[in-house]
Amino acid sequence: MASGTSEQLAGKVAVVTGATSGSGRAIARRFVAEGADVVLLARGEERLVEETRALGPRSMPIVTDVGDVESVRAAFTQVEERFGRVDVLVNNAAVYRPSFVEHVSDDDIIRQVSTNFLGPVFTCRAAIPLLRAAGGGDIVNTSSESTLDPFPMLSMYVASKAALEAFSRTLITEVQDDDIRVTVVVQGTAFDGDGSTDWSWDPDDTQTALALWTERGYMAKVQGRAGSAGQSVDDVADVHVYVVTRPRGQKLDTVHVRSY
Repeated sequence: MASGTSEQLAGKVAVVTGATSGSGRAIARRFVAEGADVVLLARGEERLVEETRALGPRSMPIVTDVGDVESVRAAFTQVEERFGRVDVLVNNAAVYRPSFVEHVSDDDIIRQVSTNFLGPVFTCRAAIPLLRAAGGGDIVNTSSESTLDPFPMLSMYVASKAALEAFSRTLITEVQDDDIRVTVVVQGTAFDGDGSTDWSWDPDDTQTALALWTERGYMAKVQGRAGSAGQSVDDVADVHVYVVTRPRGQKLDTVHVRSY
């Protein structure tokens, strides 16, 4: 898959959640570079404004908490008023914090399940009529390879992503007659340009988790082979362009992208 741009998404309208950091930001930037009008959904207004300035007139920022049903409903009302349709929905927003089950807080349980699972349910429900109005399109739901090899101290994250995968498999059967494809991208760890991840966790929990994951070999698995810089967020964006530009007769129900 080439990383160069060629206006493959010219004339398309894409909605990307979690669009101001990490993979979501890379996806939004790549979609704009490929000619799409991109609606950026994220909670932080300041970062949305900054990102929209960088992306230019083909980007539309909407402050949205995907875990809040009324926030999602209001966002898609704006999308409908502006464009009247959606061609691509990317559910990338996610939150995760390491914690042993016995110590996980009520707020962390609610936030992770709301953002990682209920959020995509809310956005898919809102987007389906707009995808149908476009004559079909793509829904891409971001999962995690931690569902394949569960990390200790990430129980809520793993469970919410596993629920998203099950939801996606069912959704495929409901919208296929409308030429709406649903693809789950099972994503490994993606690094920003400086080789770092955007982990903003409690320092003590982070130290405990990283030590445990290193001891049990999880970090070696997600970081790829020795000497590798690992998978970048731009690699992830490239995969998303590939998925949503397949000929309409092709269906990629699950794509697993990771470092090697």
